[in-house]
Amino acid sequence: MKKIEIIPLDGIHIENIGKLPLGESKANIEKLLGQPSDSSNDEQLFYDDYELRIDLDENENAEFIEFIYGPFPENTELSIYGVNPFQIGANQLIKILSEKNNGDIDDSEAEYCYAFFNNSVGVWRQITEQDVEEDIADMKGNNEYEDNKNWLEEDLIKAKNFWSIGIGGKDYYR
Repeated sequence: MKKIEIIPLDGIHIENIGKLPLGESKANIEKLLGQPSDSSNDEQLFYDDYELRIDLDENENAEFIEFIYGPFPENTELSIYGVNPFQIGANQLIKILSEKNNGDIDDSEAEYCYAFFNNSVGVWRQITEQDVEEDIADMKGNNEYEDNKNWLEEDLIKAKNFWSIGIGGKDYYR
């Protein structure tokens, strides 16, 4: 597992590789991480081995770094503020990010997506535990639960955490 520390407003540090700061040029990113995955384009670099995406600004510098393989990454172990964002639980992560942000938060899509304005951190997930519990109740009522039990139980586990976390530079979400 590649250990990666997410450092809001700064960048990321990959154990035994080095630091990738926000604002880094595309050329230097490629020197550090190698050639991006085939799904990359002029605006986004994908690195499957690091389970991340880097968005480039108009000058081809990193403006946003997002880890997109949650909540069960296969190759990476992340930390932000000393905790693994894909293991601590959604509510606890929101509490920590809110405390560290110490200011305005975009919670217009609460439970699914949050953007923390002061530390430029964003988190997202497609489903919540409540969503899955409602699906389970509906399927039990329709006698469909047993046929769908395995994927519903898997979704319930996935819904406990966010599925992506990203950082941008100062005022990225403003």
